[in-house]
Amino acid sequence: MLHLIKLELKKWSKKSFVGGALMAHGIMAVFLFFIYFVEGGSSEEQIFNNYTEMLSVIDTIVRATFIIYSSAMLSRLIISEFRDKTMALLFAYPISRKKLISAKLFMVFIWTLANVIIGNLLLSTMFIAVNSHFNYVADTLTYEVLYEQGILMLMNAVAAAGMSLLPLIVGMRKKSVPATITSSIFIVAVVCSNNGGFTLSSIIAIPLSLAAAGLILTYLSFRKIDYLDVT
Repeated sequence: MLHLIKLELKKWSKKSFVGGALMAHGIMAVFLFFIYFVEGGSSEEQIFNNYTEMLSVIDTIVRATFIIYSSAMLSRLIISEFRDKTMALLFAYPISRKKLISAKLFMVFIWTLANVIIGNLLLSTMFIAVNSHFNYVADTLTYEVLYEQGILMLMNAVAAAGMSLLPLIVGMRKKSVPATITSSIFIVAVVCSNNGGFTLSSIIAIPLSLAAAGLILTYLSFRKIDYLDVT
């Protein structure tokens, strides 16, 4: 499995993945700074009432970004190769098809998980430091808040990594890149949308259930790949 992942990274170049992730982190930081400085300084209506709200918003934006980002990875690693028939060439090699697909899916899962965690840590640390200077969020940051948000962030990161595989189910039906990316946007719109301070992801059972569904449905989709004609 690790050997296949290394070969895949060599094939697509680690720089493209790292560069894309860094760009995503940068865009999120700019967007959050815009929210913080444009809305945060308003005395009439604060955008963040406390640190819990601020950290929750950061977590939501990070998860939404990398669920969509992962759909682009799935499109590049799997959908495009099936559509362009290059996957049939790969399957001609004496390597288990299931292991080959699993390596690609594992890459997307781990990449999404790692970036959601890294994004949360970087952006949360950055905005806690900025707020300590500007104090737009008039709240005291306690160990209890950090602990609770940390546990929630880890669970949401695992959930996001599992949900990141769901768009593949839609995209594989017609080997469509647009369908893959559109379905990821739909998932984000449903799970990460904020209605009066409430999101479906705040009920942790929902994203975890969707994550489990992503893993199970993906497995079911490819469980017989060794015996199917992919030409």
